[in-house]
Amino acid sequence: MRNFIQILVKYHIFLLFLGLQVLCFWLIFQNNSFHRASYLNSSKRVVATMLYWKNTLTQYIELQSINDQLARENEELKNRLNTTFIPVNEHFVMINDTLRERKYRYKTARVINSSVNKQLNFLTINKGRKDGIGPEMAVMNANGLVGVVKDVSEHYSTVIPIINLSFIASAELERSGYFGLLKWDGRDARYASLNDVPGHADVMVGDTVVTRGASGIYPLGVPIGRVHEVEHRPGSNFHQIRVELFNDFGQLRHVYAVENLLREEKLQLESKVDSDGA
Repeated sequence: MRNFIQILVKYHIFLLFLGLQVLCFWLIFQNNSFHRASYLNSSKRVVATMLYWKNTLTQYIELQSINDQLARENEELKNRLNTTFIPVNEHFVMINDTLRERKYRYKTARVINSSVNKQLNFLTINKGRKDGIGPEMAVMNANGLVGVVKDVSEHYSTVIPIINLSFIASAELERSGYFGLLKWDGRDARYASLNDVPGHADVMVGDTVVTRGASGIYPLGVPIGRVHEVEHRPGSNFHQIRVELFNDFGQLRHVYAVENLLREEKLQLESKVDSDGA
């Protein structure tokens, strides 16, 4: 109490001045409608600005959780698509629909590390063995094919993207059906090459290139890119096709790891052909 009184005695002139200032402003606003309106308008603008900043900051903070939620919803929707099932019996019909067996299973994941400036580029995703991810699962996103899972730990997986010299996939021209092997030449991350397409094949700039599904890793018809250049060299039996990729590998965020549940059956059947020498 004594300290408080000492403070009042020491600063009584300043406190008196401050009190008179507050009283003056109050009298001005009470008796002058113009000043009162100006004050209220200024206060509203300040409050509105603060609310706008608050809402913008809140939306930015919640953006990641919203993206994760959308990715999970997309995963669920993709797992319900008819293309992820195959008919069990074409002659058995139940409730106006063919009885089906699941062929593909989608798992959502987020890219947490990647490279685009190397010969052997890679991606790391935040899902692993615990989440049902395994080697040789296809990786794709809304734009199309991304790559294939290489190694898996308990909680993470590495992915070989299209822009890796070791990547190779069977691809076809959606319009004509002619197919070849998709490879990257190690130069520009925006382009890859479609090799071994016959020289007599009808190829046009702008044609869409999709997965052929021959390996059993990638679903049939996943978009890869569009034909950017076509060259037919004299003496060669094949086109030289440059493909502009749909995915920008410097901006990958959410992806799907796709498991072909019937791939093992396909491989076992094809191994019998090889063992018979056919």
